[in-house]
Amino acid sequence: MEKIYKSSIIIVAAIITLLACHKKDIVQPDGTVTSPDFVYNVALKGFQPQASVSGSVSATISMGVIYYYLQRDGKQDTLIQVDFPAAESRRAYQFEVKAASWAGINLAGVKGLKLLCVQDNNSSFEKIIKISYFDPNAPVITGLPTSLTPSLTASTAITGKATSETGLAKIYYADNRNGNFANLDSVLANGSKELALNYNYTYGDGAGQLKVIAVDIYGLKTESIIQFVNIPFKPVITFSVTELPTALPDGKPDISGTLKSYTPLSTVSMYAVTNTGETLQGTVTPVLTSSSGNEYNYSFTYSGFGYATNVTAAKLVAKDAGNSQNNASVPVKILSYYYWKNMTMMSQGTAAVNSATCFFTGETAAPLIGGCDVVNDASTHAKIDFAIFTNSSLAISFNNPANISASTLATFKCNGTSWAPATPTSSTLKKTVFRVLGTGSAETAVANKFNSNTITDMSDATFTGVSAPTANAPNNTTFGVGSIIWAKMTPAGGSGATKNILIKVNAINIVASPNQGTSTLTFDIMKEQ
Repeated sequence: MEKIYKSSIIIVAAIITLLACHKKDIVQPDGTVTSPDFVYNVALKGFQPQASVSGSVSATISMGVIYYYLQRDGKQDTLIQVDFPAAESRRAYQFEVKAASWAGINLAGVKGLKLLCVQDNNSSFEKIIKISYFDPNAPVITGLPTSLTPSLTASTAITGKATSETGLAKIYYADNRNGNFANLDSVLANGSKELALNYNYTYGDGAGQLKVIAVDIYGLKTESIIQFVNIPFKPVITFSVTELPTALPDGKPDISGTLKSYTPLSTVSMYAVTNTGETLQGTVTPVLTSSSGNEYNYSFTYSGFGYATNVTAAKLVAKDAGNSQNNASVPVKILSYYYWKNMTMMSQGTAAVNSATCFFTGETAAPLIGGCDVVNDASTHAKIDFAIFTNSSLAISFNNPANISASTLATFKCNGTSWAPATPTSSTLKKTVFRVLGTGSAETAVANKFNSNTITDMSDATFTGVSAPTANAPNNTTFGVGSIIWAKMTPAGGSGATKNILIKVNAINIVASPNQGTSTLTFDIMKEQ
């Protein structure tokens, strides 16, 4: 019995020793991230000390997937990117957070980026890269007079002070003797936090204002304007924007701003500028807002400007009662998409009523066509981006041409003759799929840009973070008035560039059966050129 007991002790000890050795040999899940700390600089709209958040991650066990979570004060961690390292890089991986991953994300309050590295044995480890948020203030200009009477025969001393928490790069001095402000001189500041302003200004005939501009090392700038008084000056023209972004044919902004003159204004005219000359658009009627002594202040708004693809600027010419004249221009930027407002489409029509607007082509000459167009002209078939159809259940829908059923096709008619193209496929007709934008951050960002008319580009980059459209026929059970829908059109046969389309539903008018085919949708629509 004693021998058995001793043997048992020896066996147990051996097992414990074996387990201890085995545990010692197990590779623990761990890894190392090599990357600098980052600062998101609002002034630069980018990261420092390098443009992209990147680095390397090494692991004791091969990594199958890496999740990147953005960490911000007061918010849940946000997944912004997922990487799947290639086989040869699964223990030593060079990573980079793509620019597209940051699209639509508000980085205010950012504190870090968490890397969750999942390994082949289903274990994982986390590493944090520190990111801080830096929103510098613009420079400050003090000590300048708000108005003065410059010498007409000698120089005039301009004194003041410019300060910047980040460091000043340059000071510019400009006047408007020739209409728009033009730089006269500049002074290097070499990163100084404070700089005394001492400038000897030589008056230019007709100038009404002097502008002092302080620019910091990040490009942030502050402007201060000194108004000239007690001397005759040319009319001063100030536009409310520095550029006129225009999406033809309907996305045409009004032109507005202010005017200042020494005597009351007599005439104000608007011109369209092209590379070959100028064309008079019409007369502007300024509104007097205040006057005192020899200073008259006006506001103006001009609607109906003749925007066109060849127009490069809008030019305003102002003349006062003393026959003093001045002009200034604001650039026109023609955007790379078309924009139609309040476009109304009728569904397929009825046996007694032809629809002339049941198909959208997005072509500037004829953006909408109807049943008779497609029945009588086969060349129109491949031009259709989408159709509007209302079924017997009174659901009105956008329809993908390449996915319209035979029974639906038969309802698009011209005086009783049905539209009869070849069997609809993506080889014979355009393929257009849709997504009704929801409440996700990326989708909301796109919707907000549409509603604020701040979309400058309709490329895929605008839709970063939004799941691609997949619906063939979204109807009014999934969208309503105010909904914004993203559509992506692929040309028939799949060749040629895809085009992005954005639609904002303005009105839905459902007509009861049996006349549901006369139901209409009214919307604003943007289409990539």
